[in-house]
Amino acid sequence: MKKRFFSAVIAVTRGYRRGYIGMRKTLMVCMAIMCIPAFAFSQTTATLDKALNDSTVYLKGRLLPKTKVVILNFVSDWPKLSDYIIEELIGYIVNEGTFTVVDRNNLEIIRRELNFQLSGEVSDETAQSIGKKLGAQTIISGAITTIGNVYRLRIRAISVETAQIQGMQNVDVVQDSRLAALTGTAYAGPVNVTTNTHRATTTVNTSPSNADYLILATAEWEPNTDPKSTVSFTVNRENIDGREREVLNVNQKLASGIPAWAEVFTRNEALAQKLTRSSGIRFKVLGDGKGWQLLLPMKETDADSAFHRAAIATKKDRVVEIDIPYAQLKQPSWGKRAAFNKNNIIGLYFVRNNDSPGGAGNSTIKIFDIEIY
Repeated sequence: MKKRFFSAVIAVTRGYRRGYIGMRKTLMVCMAIMCIPAFAFSQTTATLDKALNDSTVYLKGRLLPKTKVVILNFVSDWPKLSDYIIEELIGYIVNEGTFTVVDRNNLEIIRRELNFQLSGEVSDETAQSIGKKLGAQTIISGAITTIGNVYRLRIRAISVETAQIQGMQNVDVVQDSRLAALTGTAYAGPVNVTTNTHRATTTVNTSPSNADYLILATAEWEPNTDPKSTVSFTVNRENIDGREREVLNVNQKLASGIPAWAEVFTRNEALAQKLTRSSGIRFKVLGDGKGWQLLLPMKETDADSAFHRAAIATKKDRVVEIDIPYAQLKQPSWGKRAAFNKNNIIGLYFVRNNDSPGGAGNSTIKIFDIEIY
């Protein structure tokens, strides 16, 4: 009897050990899965414009370079807000330069054929059909809804060929004066929000009164150009979009057939000091649909002008807001290689050359509301 009892105890103990080992293995697998980056649930808090810029950076990490994308629709209760998000996201993606944005001229015809609204729901099957008709490889769409006192912005990228979700990002967007205007709601005033990205926490104040705007008239602008091109500029006050603003007007004529360029720049020391204490630059542009570049020279790159730069895509007779975090700046392939060091910034350039979108010929640009953040 005693022998049978101990045998039973041993059997139970062995079974428990096997169960424990199995449970431990299962737990280890679960922990490993939890450690995998969750691409579909990236969560931050920001203003609308920063959220769109952050989403552009996020998509850059999810899609292959040169992917042909179409920004299809954004579901919301405010068609004006949906239009704004679509247009701004296109601008951010074009300025970033990693993807090819498919021409949306035919989208309006397709939209009428399939009877859908840019601010309404579109099924995945319909989205794929539209993407194929437009020659896109990836469809970018999303939605913005209210949750309590914040707005939840969702951006999703899906493959036209397979309908596979290639990336999804959720961002909680706080209200600022722009979002209030787009939704027709009362602006509650500036708020402080906490931005948590990759476990690094910073505090951002969204108050317009805290914006460090550059006074253009004090920046000591200068023109520069190749021998066969011309450039001129003025700084004055103009009424744009119903408000008087200080505007940098730049007019240039680029030669053709040679490496041609024209630029307006400043090496004002006070401005350079502001740039070294910041992480990006934001401004508005009224242009003619041609491409420009923003350049930030450093002491390390000054000898051969291999300045770090970012593209500026203008729209004909329309105001576009350009937001360029320093992290998006790229150095050209030629010249001395140097890592970007904001502490050594010595100036600010607005440049066009004849291999930019629009090529040679005349171009006019109005730059205003330059904000260093």
